Order: sequence, then C-alpha cells, then structure tokens
Amino acid sequence: MSTVAERLIEATRNLPEPLLAEVADFAEFLQTRRARGDASLPDVPLSALCGGLERSTTFTGDPVEIQRRLRDEWA
Repeated sequence: MSTVAERLIEATRNLPEPLLAEVADFAEFLQTRRARGDASLPDVPLSALCGGLERSTTFTGDPVEIQRRLRDEWA
C-alpha cells in the first residue's frame, strides 16, 4: 500500500501545468488554514444538522415559488 504522498505524486504525474497549479494552490490553502488552527471540521455528526432550515422564512411556502425567488436573486 502506498503512502498518501506517493498517491498524490502518482495522481499528479501527468497533469497539465494549469491543473498542477490548482493542486499547489489548494495545498497552500490547507497549509494556511492549518497554521491558523482551523484545519479540522467541527466534530458534529451530519444528522445533527437535519431540520436546520425547517423554521427558515426563506424556505417556507410553495417549493416552486422558493426556487423562482432564489433563481431571480442571481439575475
């Protein structure tokens, strides 16, 4: 079994330069986030987030109207 670093090298071996730049940017982002101390996600199970929008005024009413309102917000 290969290490994560070996897998990363193998995965990027044949990528074109623009995609390698994206990988490098993401790695630098992770380093910055880690240096700030927020590298990990909160230890909250996904099930704890269920129903979080049930009392939201944004998502009440007719589903089609909600979609239309959200779509028009970006127009």
